[in-house]
Amino acid sequence: MTMWRALLLSSVVCVLFTSHADAQVDGSVSMMVDVFPDLSDQAGRQSASELRTRVFVERKQDVGDHLRLELSGYFDALVGDRLTGAAREAIVRPQDLYAEFHGERFDLRAGFSRIVWGKLDEFQPTDVVNPIDLTRFLLEGRSEARLPAGLVRGRWFFRNGTAVEGIVVPAFRASRFDQLDEATSPFNLSASDVRIALPVERREPAASWQNVSGGARVTSTLGRVDVGVSAFRGYRSFPLLSIDPPRGLLESFPRFTMVGGDVEAVRGAWGVRGEVAGFVEDRVQSPDGAAPIEARTVDAGIGVDRRAGNYRIAANAMYSHRLEDDFTLVIAADRSFARETRTARLFAVYNPSNGTTFTRAILMAALRDNVAVEGSGGIFSGVSDDTLGRLTQRDFLYARLKVFF
Repeated sequence: MTMWRALLLSSVVCVLFTSHADAQVDGSVSMMVDVFPDLSDQAGRQSASELRTRVFVERKQDVGDHLRLELSGYFDALVGDRLTGAAREAIVRPQDLYAEFHGERFDLRAGFSRIVWGKLDEFQPTDVVNPIDLTRFLLEGRSEARLPAGLVRGRWFFRNGTAVEGIVVPAFRASRFDQLDEATSPFNLSASDVRIALPVERREPAASWQNVSGGARVTSTLGRVDVGVSAFRGYRSFPLLSIDPPRGLLESFPRFTMVGGDVEAVRGAWGVRGEVAGFVEDRVQSPDGAAPIEARTVDAGIGVDRRAGNYRIAANAMYSHRLEDDFTLVIAADRSFARETRTARLFAVYNPSNGTTFTRAILMAALRDNVAVEGSGGIFSGVSDDTLGRLTQRDFLYARLKVFF
């Protein structure tokens, strides 16, 4: 199927869903065309192009006074021309698919869900419950990239504003470089020359009682400061690589134990936030490709933001300690126009020690109450062993049409 035929088919699906949508079901149909101008340092232009289509549906249903059902999922399809040739894939996935019982001072949720921990923008050290889709994170941001996990969560609310939250995740789910044809995705960091040359064995934690993940979080307000303390024991959701000559390349997902905290305070138009996660049990990637190294790691950050009319600007300074210390600066800005029917967003990341950057700009316009268009571009610069440096030459542009029903 050519890209133009796929575009026509997506348009037909869009019309059908918007014309016959049930009044009790909400959702959207979106069509995104993205291009990567030059993905390789080889002579000549090494470009790639894709058409991504998503049909998203959701329904929220109250059953009696104490039970709520959240039912949502999506159908994703890809037709692309990547460096390795044609790419085609289609998937159906749940988004939030759970039942939640809520009482006066207690609620209990069970099913597939996304849980947000932490206070900082985009890079939240304590946000470790859910895996992510790296492609959607880079194209759209963390809220769109967060993947649901099967879990049970209970929360207790006390009269002084304190809340205690407990989570159990019975089965492991890995993060994805891309949910659509991951092996050929431009954002697949594992698709290196070493990976291509060697056979790969992937070792994911098996579903068993001894591999259950879980943790707890306590939030409260002290004076005018919101505080949170959390702990979680789980698995790294992106694989660590090691070379085993008899077997080839091994992908593993080591255990970690995280203890963290966050604070947030507002004074006038200014907000101040801080967050820290100490991984008292962890493993990190070995520089020489041998087995992952046991380590204690730390991720922390402090941020400020200010709102003034239609403007919002935020700046975060991040610190990370693994095999060595690392610092990153993050800036995010939003501006709304024309009675909030037009929005411009800027997101920038800079690592001064490695000289690597990532800058993404997004422009959105509401053409009608249920129709929006969006354009975005992202630029990577610098070369290093960190994540940003490994993504050099993944510059991208995309345009998207989205229809809500």
